[in-house]
Amino acid sequence: MRNRWMLCLPFVLLGADVVAQVVAVPPTAHRASPVVKSEHLPSLLTPANVPSMTIALPAPTEAEKARRGARPATAAARSAPGTLPVKRRTLAIGFARAIPDGERPLSMATLPWQPLADGGIAARINVSSPGAAAIRIGMTMSKADAGVALRFVGSAAPQQVFGPFTANEITASGVYWSPVLEGDSATVEIYLPRGVAPTAVQLAMPTISHLVVTGGDLQKSEPVDDIGASGFCEVDVACVATTAALNQAKAVAKLLFTEGGDTFICTGTLLNDSIASNTPYLYTASHCMDSQEAASSLVTYWFFDAVACGDLSVPQYMTVTGGAVLLGRSVDSDWALVRLRTPPPANAVFSAWRAEALPNASAVTVIHHPEGDLKKISSGSTLDYFSFSDHTSFADVRYSIGTTEDGSSGSGLLTLGSGGNFYELRGGLFAGNASCSNTSGHDVYSRLDVAMPLIAPYLTPAAANPNKKTLVIEYYYPGLDDYFITASQPEIQGLDNGAHPGWVRTGLTFLAYADPSVAPAGASPVCRFYLLPQFGDSHFYSADPAECAATALKFAASWVEESPALFYIELPDRITGACPANTRPVYRFVNRTNQVHHRYTAETDVRNCLYYETNPTSDKDVDCAPFAGSWVEEGYGTPPGAPVMCSPTS
Repeated sequence: MRNRWMLCLPFVLLGADVVAQVVAVPPTAHRASPVVKSEHLPSLLTPANVPSMTIALPAPTEAEKARRGARPATAAARSAPGTLPVKRRTLAIGFARAIPDGERPLSMATLPWQPLADGGIAARINVSSPGAAAIRIGMTMSKADAGVALRFVGSAAPQQVFGPFTANEITASGVYWSPVLEGDSATVEIYLPRGVAPTAVQLAMPTISHLVVTGGDLQKSEPVDDIGASGFCEVDVACVATTAALNQAKAVAKLLFTEGGDTFICTGTLLNDSIASNTPYLYTASHCMDSQEAASSLVTYWFFDAVACGDLSVPQYMTVTGGAVLLGRSVDSDWALVRLRTPPPANAVFSAWRAEALPNASAVTVIHHPEGDLKKISSGSTLDYFSFSDHTSFADVRYSIGTTEDGSSGSGLLTLGSGGNFYELRGGLFAGNASCSNTSGHDVYSRLDVAMPLIAPYLTPAAANPNKKTLVIEYYYPGLDDYFITASQPEIQGLDNGAHPGWVRTGLTFLAYADPSVAPAGASPVCRFYLLPQFGDSHFYSADPAECAATALKFAASWVEESPALFYIELPDRITGACPANTRPVYRFVNRTNQVHHRYTAETDVRNCLYYETNPTSDKDVDCAPFAGSWVEEGYGTPPGAPVMCSPTS
């Protein structure tokens, strides 16, 4: 591409089957590399008494404290009579605090830089928030040398230094969140290698997350506050103690993540792939991992289980930092798949899974962290599938033992595999009204069989792909407030590896075809045009050959064609907007304000948020805040159901 990309890159498949021909995979153990003990623990490069820049926030206001738990259901979802109440099962344990003028880059030249023995320099910044049990510092880095590195430490655990974290790691997401730093103050140490001037780095610290749960509960120390916090009807995994349950518990992690300064807890399950590669894929809910910011901030806690039935003592659990890459998610179906950047600990298990429909009255099990507590196990059976008014389908479950609570979000819906010695994941917790006090309530779970076509490239990498289907992946750049889609593997690798800083995955994807010779007869080539920077710097896609030709003719001076066939996809009926069988609509919106930025989505709930600028459904909690803005739909048929493309569904 021009300016932002190469002009035209060769098309490369993801090397995977996007047809779910592999419907089940058994569990496997984690083949951890031998642990090599380090002789030196991480430490700051500068001595404790050096001068530092200080950012001292005042005591939190009541309004700031009220932000904790600020992921409520929509008013419509809460008040709709006769429908299943939808509540997001995220446990808020921290709230955002803005740093004054934090959006403005720091004056790097005026920091108290200290010379180091290797010829580099380092400077400290201290941030304090009165009453915080722990702090996470949010920062953005838009310019830096590759050798720049950051280290972090909290005041309550000065021996626990985190880092070094490279500039590439910091710039990989829109907002980078530090590890959990114990105490009400934290230190950031910035290292510049020899020859790198402070002015070569552009760093901003717009916000922190003020954690109210003690730092020791989250990092390395005894997590006493969360133990015993769940409801009276919850059951420790140790109380069941079957081989299948004990092994499955080793695949389940407690998730801690920060987004917009607010910190939450959910549950996730480590999944095996069809080649047992030990790639750390983690399945959870989209309403937990709904952005790369959340994924980059992810901390996972493993083996946080009761040591015996009913025992409230602290187990020997393991903490894994480093965040994750958001590979895919669905707002409609509330599933998310991330890949951890740091391997799970030794003895973790990669869960089996099965991507098939669940028969009614199937016996099911859930292993989860309600209220962030020690791991619990609940069991029950499925009801008929539950459908919302947006036509999405979820597995419906009523429990006979235990229940779910805040913090259980994303936990896997499990059925016993062949022989009864292991569990298979079938979906993840979305919402419901089940509780210890409402034993007749029920919960709804995402369906792995629905998600599989979009995550098969990761979970079934060796499967055949006769129709050469491929993923189209969406990215977002906050600096331009613009979106970009691609199915080109070189572009995807460049974007994911930071070759084009600022662009991050949204997690939203849809399917298309790479080769017209094996695509359906009606598949059309998708052209891509690039708007030159002096006119707006954006991209435009169309599957309509006539529209591609008209764009090239009418806007030859501003829109440059980069590819006449980026990928192939079917078209809707030009009059009614109806899509062919076994496809789903892809919608196109143009930004009403600038009239050049476009967004493409196959998600009905995203379409509704963009079109109505609010959630129009009365029975489903859909957070439209991430899709804010003023958009105009372009397509065939009657809005809002007016698509421009039709994506294969299987």
